[in-house]
Amino acid sequence: MRRRISFLVAGSLLLASLASAQTRIPVILDTDIGGDIDDAWALAFVIQSPDLELLGVTISDGNTPARAPVACKMLHVAGRNEVPVAVGRKTTDDPEYQFTWAEDFTTKRPISTPAAQFIVDMIRQRPGQVTLLAVGPLQNVADALRIEPKLPSLVKRVVLMSGSIGPSAWSSGPIPEWNVVRATADAQLVYAAGFPMTTVPLDSTTYVQLKDEERERVRKHKSPLSGAIEALYRLWIENPSSRMTLHDQMAVAETVRPGAFFGTCGTLSLVVDDQGYTRVKDGGKATAVCREPKRDAFMKFYLDGLTR
Repeated sequence: MRRRISFLVAGSLLLASLASAQTRIPVILDTDIGGDIDDAWALAFVIQSPDLELLGVTISDGNTPARAPVACKMLHVAGRNEVPVAVGRKTTDDPEYQFTWAEDFTTKRPISTPAAQFIVDMIRQRPGQVTLLAVGPLQNVADALRIEPKLPSLVKRVVLMSGSIGPSAWSSGPIPEWNVVRATADAQLVYAAGFPMTTVPLDSTTYVQLKDEERERVRKHKSPLSGAIEALYRLWIENPSSRMTLHDQMAVAETVRPGAFFGTCGTLSLVVDDQGYTRVKDGGKATAVCREPKRDAFMKFYLDGLTR
């Protein structure tokens, strides 16, 4: 009888595991990791999520060859060497302090396929299935669109951390947001392409900063991954009063649980102007805009995920 029960339990666990694998969301994370600290903490969130099937990490903006080892090393310490890292076009030689964490790391290296081509290849292989989660400037997404103009009809969803549409904790009105203004022409192309697209703008993200006790919970978790993001946090922090704003992590949460962590995710017609503003305008492409963040619910989900 005990053996029969053991077989039944094992079978149930196997079926549950298979069902979970079948329902995971295939995702490509496009990131400018190594600059602001939220990118690294967002990658850790993606790595830890049982809801996401991470197809690859693509590196955008600035000194992309120097950014890539940070992602490679994070994947390695998390035991995820199977996840490819693809490098996008280099736009500057600017250094970042976080680069030093992985500057001599060679155990895992980026693949030879350029980031834009990797994005196109993955989405072509799984039409209608892949979510493209872009939390940096949009060079890679724009370059992928230039390679494959049909990309908007092939991708399941695009989720951005991008834009500033209305008031935020930083301003009484819209401002040119970093990911947009850093590559304005590319952002204009992406916003006008007609993707099934959702954006999490500064309107939401600026209201969510990491508290000391929340950082301490992650640090005390004592996993290789939590050790990595704590080390990167220490390289990023400028002074004792610096606190991480959770821009990119909110876009990850929106990918996993659409609409769950915002009061509204209404559709607006958006265009990007030549100054890098994200404008609501007739004739713009329909984009779901997530605002009114539910901080407590989001932070519980996020911290539970990091310390899983």
